[in-house]
Amino acid sequence: MATAVAPGSLSNLGPGFDVLGLALREPLDRVDATRRPNPGVGVTVAGPFGERVPTDPDRNVAAWAAAQVMATTGADGGLDLVVHKHIPPGSGLGSSAASAVAGAVAAARALEEQVHPTVLLSIGRDAEALAAGSAHLDNVAPALLGGFVAVLRTKPPEIRSLTLKGDWSLAVILPHLEVRTADARKVLPRRVPMQDAVQNLRDLAGLLDAAARGDLEAFARHLGDQLAQPYRAPLVPWLDGARQAAIAAGAPALSISGSGPAVFAPCVDKERARQVCDAVVDWLDDQGIGAQSWVTAPGPGALNA
Repeated sequence: MATAVAPGSLSNLGPGFDVLGLALREPLDRVDATRRPNPGVGVTVAGPFGERVPTDPDRNVAAWAAAQVMATTGADGGLDLVVHKHIPPGSGLGSSAASAVAGAVAAARALEEQVHPTVLLSIGRDAEALAAGSAHLDNVAPALLGGFVAVLRTKPPEIRSLTLKGDWSLAVILPHLEVRTADARKVLPRRVPMQDAVQNLRDLAGLLDAAARGDLEAFARHLGDQLAQPYRAPLVPWLDGARQAAIAAGAPALSISGSGPAVFAPCVDKERARQVCDAVVDWLDDQGIGAQSWVTAPGPGALNA
């Protein structure tokens, strides 16, 4: 048997739509893979969110990714997988990407095969298309490689690791609501005003500069987005109120991860991050919305976890 863990991740990070991703220390998905003589991939699910994951190997992204690893390597026999699901589906935290990456890496380890990271990225990308209807890498790349990454190209995958200086904590809050990635992409316009595109470029440049210098306040100032968030606002009508609660608790900003509903705030330390988590969870509770939270930080990916 071999095991792989893959982290949840933040994507977009404000102006970095479909480009930037950041791996988290938690939550994590785990996949156990065991070789068997008969061909194919079997899958069972466990964990707090296992009941929300399909067990059909053709629809389960971990099993599908493992099958692609077997096909790529030409391995004999088959695999049995146990998917321990700790990242809620539809959360905006890269749930399907983490499962696919963990499934692919666990399969490669169980088969004792060396699979190039670019191949694993391609498998994860295609698994995202299976799960969300679109092939993208801004969650797959951090889940596999860890840290702060940029997606320069999707086909073929081209990823760059970026500098994130400083020992920041992250307050991550997940309202108990679901925003399907496919639905969030449907509301995006085919064209945006030139001034909005230019503003996103300015914020992207400012965000990358702040990350490289370890300037938390500047990083927070550049978490704005004009390409996706304005059009997705009706899907997250509670976001402005949650942002106000976070700022009142000492967060420099609160931004949405991916298509949501998860939100995050970069914080100076764990104590501030806990205060922000508590404040936002309490505010959401007052609105009749349950939520859970994590005080976490940037972390490794499945290849180096």
